Amino acid sequence: MKDELLLEKLEETAGKLSIKVDYDDLHKGDIRTNGGIFTLKGEQRILIHKKLSLKDRVAVLLGLLSILDTESLHLPDAVRKRIEGSRKP
Repeated sequence: MKDELLLEKLEETAGKLSIKVDYDDLHKGDIRTNGGIFTLKGEQRILIHKKLSLKDRVAVLLGLLSILDTESLHLPDAVRKRIEGSRKP
């Protein structure tokens, strides 16, 4: 699966978990991060650095989704395998 399509499917997966994905400049000021998951006003959100390459955006989103429970979601096999492959033992 090409990275463009994979990123779209990963964003849809986050949406199925009621998590909004946004992109912003996260490399300004004293804090530098490529992305993270947080709760704001009771809603979970994922924020990813907007200047990352497509490959790096996919990697960040895979890493974040791999820590969440996606078992009950209907996902394409390729997406599920990539998420499960990103899980740390």
